[in-house]
Amino acid sequence: MKFEERSVRGQVARLRPTALEALRAYPIEVTGLRLLQHGFNTTFRVDTADGTRYALRVNVNSRRTEANIAAEMAWLAALATDTELWVPTPQRTRDGALMTHVFSPDLGRELPAALFAWLPGRTLGTKATREQMRATGRATAILHQHGAQWRMPDGAGLPAIDTILMDVPDNLSGEHRLLDDDAHAVIDAATAQIQGHYDTLFAGAARQPLHADLHIWNLHWYRGRLAVFDFDDSGIGVPVQDLSISAYYIRDNLAQEAALLDGYQEVRPLPSFTTDQYEAMVASRNLVLLNDIVTTTNAEFLAILDRYVPRSITKLRAYLDTGVFRHDVPGLVPISD
Repeated sequence: MKFEERSVRGQVARLRPTALEALRAYPIEVTGLRLLQHGFNTTFRVDTADGTRYALRVNVNSRRTEANIAAEMAWLAALATDTELWVPTPQRTRDGALMTHVFSPDLGRELPAALFAWLPGRTLGTKATREQMRATGRATAILHQHGAQWRMPDGAGLPAIDTILMDVPDNLSGEHRLLDDDAHAVIDAATAQIQGHYDTLFAGAARQPLHADLHIWNLHWYRGRLAVFDFDDSGIGVPVQDLSISAYYIRDNLAQEAALLDGYQEVRPLPSFTTDQYEAMVASRNLVLLNDIVTTTNAEFLAILDRYVPRSITKLRAYLDTGVFRHDVPGLVPISD
């Protein structure tokens, strides 16, 4: 059976031996391995004999080059040293590297894997409060301040994310059973409109490292403190991109979004953008996610594919009609039966 044909449980079961093999590269004695998340990447909690806990990330669907990985790890290490931000500090292998690779028999290729210091707490998720979103805004501003002056080491580099789909190949223009002529027309029109705003916004703008996946499921809260993790999509762009990505996931809660932007301004001024550019950036996140899901091998995502695609088309059509992106638009296919 192919990996993509297995259930979530089946995929994770096949990845466990691969994860344990990756951990052999680190100077730790593993006593337990527990799934944390199985999505674009797969992350396990790692318990050890001395009581220390870690998080192991296996990049199952990674598009990262060796230079991208080197930059991500170096930036995380620098953020942990240079700022007050709570980030997952990458751990070194027995050979002193900040990353390892492990072969997956099921996928037939080497998978990048990294071990990180444990971040306690729970993800913000849909229960995020205004206080937490204000803290997210402050953390985003600190990230941007650091990224603007940080210099990557030799041999490291992050991808440019100055187009709608960031650094990902276009999976939306081809044939797909859920993308009929009407869907393609909506996608094409949204792409043209949003890319026009991208081009204007990026013209002459200073570009810098960004988190590029800064949303409520990549943030932990523990005893009043925020932790930022999952830098696997980090790239070179403009600061408003991080803000718009955060806003996409809370778009239907105006108080949370206002708190996000207010928190940012407690540290530094908002980046320069127009309302139309900001809305285009928020809408572009839907295209990025849609582009990913139509080629996913993840069992959980495959289970929602038939609803996710038409819902996205409806939202994008509403954006074209109104100039505002929202999740609560009329005519949405129900999430579940």
